[in-house]
Amino acid sequence: MGFFSSEKKKQTYKLVKDGKAVYIGSTSDPYRRNSEHSRSNKNYDYMEVTSGRVSKSEAERREARNLGSYRSATGNRPKYNKTNNGKFRW
Repeated sequence: MGFFSSEKKKQTYKLVKDGKAVYIGSTSDPYRRNSEHSRSNKNYDYMEVTSGRVSKSEAERREARNLGSYRSATGNRPKYNKTNNGKFRW
């Protein structure tokens, strides 16, 4: 990865309901992703972007760390997260 890397930058975010995170994720386009969540059956008040634009790998590390912190604090993952680390296995 050089200085002029074409890697898409991503940001981490959380969906919040009644002051509590109900989803933690990362995206290259928060506006689009918020629209997608709004059209789904997720019940939340707002999306909060929790990082600046970083590399995809850094965003994934932060997402996993944020999910781990949430799990440590509550004993569970956020309501709408399906994995403990943000990664799906296909």
